[in-house]
Amino acid sequence: MAHMQSSPSARNGERPSLRKAFGAFHNVHFRWLWASTLASFSGMQMQLIARGVLAWELSESYAVVGIVEAAFALPMAIFSLPGGAAVDRVEKRRIIVVSQGIMCALAVGTAILVQANLISIVLLFAIGVVQGILFTFNGPARMALLTEVVSEREFTAAISLQNIAMNGTRIVAPAAAGGLIALVSIEGAYYATGILYLFTVFAMLQLPVTRAHLGQVRTTLQREMGDGVRHVLSNHTLRSLMLSGFALAFFIMPYNLMLPGFADGLGHAELFGLMVGVSGVGGLLGSLGIASLTDHPRKPLLQLFIGVAAGIGLVGLGLLSQFFGVAGALVALVVLGGTATAYMTLNQTMLMAESDPAYRGRVMSIFMLTFSAMPLMSLPMGVLADIVGAQTLFIVQGLLVTVVLVLLAFANSKHTFATAGDPPAGDHTLLLPEEPLGQPSSVSASSDEAISRGR
Repeated sequence: MAHMQSSPSARNGERPSLRKAFGAFHNVHFRWLWASTLASFSGMQMQLIARGVLAWELSESYAVVGIVEAAFALPMAIFSLPGGAAVDRVEKRRIIVVSQGIMCALAVGTAILVQANLISIVLLFAIGVVQGILFTFNGPARMALLTEVVSEREFTAAISLQNIAMNGTRIVAPAAAGGLIALVSIEGAYYATGILYLFTVFAMLQLPVTRAHLGQVRTTLQREMGDGVRHVLSNHTLRSLMLSGFALAFFIMPYNLMLPGFADGLGHAELFGLMVGVSGVGGLLGSLGIASLTDHPRKPLLQLFIGVAAGIGLVGLGLLSQFFGVAGALVALVVLGGTATAYMTLNQTMLMAESDPAYRGRVMSIFMLTFSAMPLMSLPMGVLADIVGAQTLFIVQGLLVTVVLVLLAFANSKHTFATAGDPPAGDHTLLLPEEPLGQPSSVSASSDEAISRGR
């Protein structure tokens, strides 16, 4: 296949601009998708806090709280591949509407159970499992749908803006949940979450029905899952991008879950919230910066530099906190939050651009396994931190991930050091259209117009 073409601005060396960063908002369909993402992740972040508080009130056990929180992550590790295969078979908007509708019902149902004093740890765990399963369908569908409502040249800006929404919820939603729990009640926080999920359903219903799933040869679900894995493994660039994404997810992203103990170790346990917020601000800045680099001609090399900076940021968190205490930690967290988010944004952009449109749901389902990496790695990382200390562990992790990312980059050097528009380096990368994706030739012109009206 042909390779990915660079846009004219990339070839002419135009400077990054914030105007380009927000260019995707000119698409009304993207605006609705973005709004639904903001509401959905706000609900998820609020429910994360409410679930933890409720689990503590019911058990007063840190171990039980950890088990309840893990209930959301475990299904993601198990059902991501089936979820991705289903996304490529079914209309994506429908998947999101149904999954978010069920999430709304679960949130309201939990609130009613709390009010009736019928909630228990077992029920809370079961609800978390169901929510985790739903996310394995909702996440890949949302990312794959993005490629059908924006053009290929808008991928970077659109994904960055999506990440801005998600990082913004990390700052605002936990505080909102805490305020509702303190001023109203836990069930009040759950009702508010239900309202957010209901808005998500409304926002998704504003999008036209997409047709990318039509006209594809249908086989068994198991065969399509295997085809998705083979699609990634057979493409050296996809394989390298996926491995580098997992490296960051496994060795850097779990730092968030270690911040409570880290803050306590510095003698300022009360500053845990500030640390999370500062890291989130860094993530917002990183997403905005990447969004302004939509037409950067050397994204793979840029990703390598940002990944190395993220590794150095984690090393800095360990070192600066030793020498400068909380002030040094906060500086490192801004850098770490920004570079880690920027890296994952570029990683998602290149994964989707490199993937065959028919496989994007499955490719993104594999990528979504990174979301389960953080809670699943919290146990081994916590054990190691108890042995060597969080600061030493951060330093070792940062050095390790830097080496891994550099090795992966040089293992696929033709891709890493290529410029957009260069001839393909022997792998089957794609020539993607400049118009919104997902319309097979057999679909009527009216279907194409439904999407293009958003532009």
